[in-house]
Amino acid sequence: MNHREQFIEVALELFSKRGFPGVSVRDICGELGLKESALYYHFRNKEAILDVLFQRVDDLIERMRERFGHAFAAAERVQICEMQAVAKNFLMKYYCDGNVRRLIAMLNIERMSNPVANGKYLRLMYELPLEQCRNVFTEMVKREMIGNVSPDLLAKEYLGIITIAFDRHVTGAADIERGIRAACDDVEREIGLFCEGIINEY
Repeated sequence: MNHREQFIEVALELFSKRGFPGVSVRDICGELGLKESALYYHFRNKEAILDVLFQRVDDLIERMRERFGHAFAAAERVQICEMQAVAKNFLMKYYCDGNVRRLIAMLNIERMSNPVANGKYLRLMYELPLEQCRNVFTEMVKREMIGNVSPDLLAKEYLGIITIAFDRHVTGAADIERGIRAACDDVEREIGLFCEGIINEY
């Protein structure tokens, strides 16, 4: 790992524990045993590191949209096992992604006192994933894979299952891997019930 990537990794870890304002350039460099000038060779300031992190999340979201789009295009009907797999993938590849998980932790520290941080938290935690879910359910209704029910309502219920499992088991967990496994178990069970409801009720 080169110095630029080391700065990003260390900064994100510190941001997630202390919040963005609670971390200085000196703190970041101190963790690596480097002088502050080494960081300024790669970044103009610590805000520039944060910009890189948010761009990586945007890139991740775009990749996920493409993957979900391809998987959905091949589907002809609601299959519970596939819906469970997609939901667990959403949990693991988005919420539990190292960058996203730690950015959410950082923003959660700041959001009570900083409206900008609160807006970014809501965007990462809810708005972007909800948009993706809403688009999928809208297509499912159009293709008559499910009945004519509100895609927005379905998206909120579906995403709610995933975010509750993430918050319950992963946020603040001492053992992240164990928390992720427990969250996946919850998601698999609850999404199965959700899909049975879609098939039976709609």
